[in-house]
Amino acid sequence: MVAEEKNTLRNNILKIRDSLSPEDISRKSKAIEERLFEDEFFKDAGTVAVYIPKGNEVNTKSIIERALKEGKEVLVPVTNDEISMCKFVSFDDLIQGKFNVPEPKEKVPKDHAAQVVLVPGVVFGKCMHRIGYGKGYYDKYFKNSKAYRIGICYDFQVMEKLPKHEHDIPMNRIITDKRLIKPTK
Repeated sequence: MVAEEKNTLRNNILKIRDSLSPEDISRKSKAIEERLFEDEFFKDAGTVAVYIPKGNEVNTKSIIERALKEGKEVLVPVTNDEISMCKFVSFDDLIQGKFNVPEPKEKVPKDHAAQVVLVPGVVFGKCMHRIGYGKGYYDKYFKNSKAYRIGICYDFQVMEKLPKHEHDIPMNRIITDKRLIKPTK
């Protein structure tokens, strides 16, 4: 039943997200970037992991560029049987990886683990859980990571509550184009 609920929510939100114009994506992504760079955990992190967007996901290109300008080491996910993080070299170094997600052509090993990971998702809940694309890659990755997890998404992707499995790993915070969501105690 949980899987069916997740699929229905995923499909409904993807329809809305897929209808966004390039202008909407740009404006909303910029607002998310501004909130992110004000966030104490992101500001203090020397190494951050940032996904490369596909489709109408929050555009992270200027987040990556700005993080590099600020002297942060940027890692990006590479997906095989599981996610691993590799050093970001340049946007010219990207090729289509698994699931058509851009990833580095040259897999430069990371110097150390990310302190903060920006997490994509289709739907997020105020309960701090997320629904991704259904493969569980990020949940598996976070089982062995102490990184601070920040979900970034458009505000319409946030629901009050989400169905969840016991293996789902919650976010530490969620940043949207309109607000910062922290866990309620």
